[in-house]
Amino acid sequence: MELESKPVDFNAKLVFEQMVEFISSLGISVHTNTKARGHQGFFLDGRIDISTNLAPERKIEVLIHEFTHMIHHKIDPSIAKNHGSLEVLFPNSDLNRIEQELLSVTRFVHQNKSLSLLQQNRDKVTKEIKELSALIKNDYPDFKRSYPYKKFEKAIKSTDAKYLLKYDRVKVKVFLSTKTILYSVDTVEKDFPNLEAHAYNYIRIKSKQRTLKKISSRINRLNSYYKRPSELFARFVEGLFIDTQKVSELAPHAYLVFCKQLSQNKYLELADLINNFF
Repeated sequence: MELESKPVDFNAKLVFEQMVEFISSLGISVHTNTKARGHQGFFLDGRIDISTNLAPERKIEVLIHEFTHMIHHKIDPSIAKNHGSLEVLFPNSDLNRIEQELLSVTRFVHQNKSLSLLQQNRDKVTKEIKELSALIKNDYPDFKRSYPYKKFEKAIKSTDAKYLLKYDRVKVKVFLSTKTILYSVDTVEKDFPNLEAHAYNYIRIKSKQRTLKKISSRINRLNSYYKRPSELFARFVEGLFIDTQKVSELAPHAYLVFCKQLSQNKYLELADLINNFF
């Protein structure tokens, strides 16, 4: 069994309405007039919500994605606890290859702007850290940005600038007073004019390292999310609707196994959805 791509005269609004009607006929409650709890869509306990703010074609893609999650849950109830298993979906196959192919499809289907921006920011901050480090090393060849540098820290820690080694902005209470002073990495030269130039660079390196750590953490969380079997499978099916030919080229092994399983009705009502709308 092989799938076909959408016709040229594809009417997204009409197809979405027909798809909602079909899925509703299966006893699933589909809500299209909500904001989907701030997401594009979600499914829970026999209910699918699709955000009303999406364009018609995107609504179809999200509906397919969420419906696939529901089917996956019926096939493998463990999805609720551990995000499911590729072995259940693609039995007797090379699972490492399947995973890599599905990751390729995910990158094609979901060109995540936030992830791209995070990666760009990570590269930018990494470059800035290297440039600041190079400036310091010109005068202090033994400087290593991965370790505390005592020649700077001694002077910094003798002032309130010590707080900026851990925080970008901090309010410090004036001794024997109710007043506070706001210090910031952005105004460190003004706030502490008696420190040497490289001490300012050192403080900025510490700040950028904190920023880099936060960015890397967010990237890791997103990548971990995209690698979940439940997400890989849902985006694979979503991709088949978007461009069957492209997905079959990106994931030839997964595509063949999927079509075989589909022809044997292993994916339950997903076969009906695909036969009617893909």
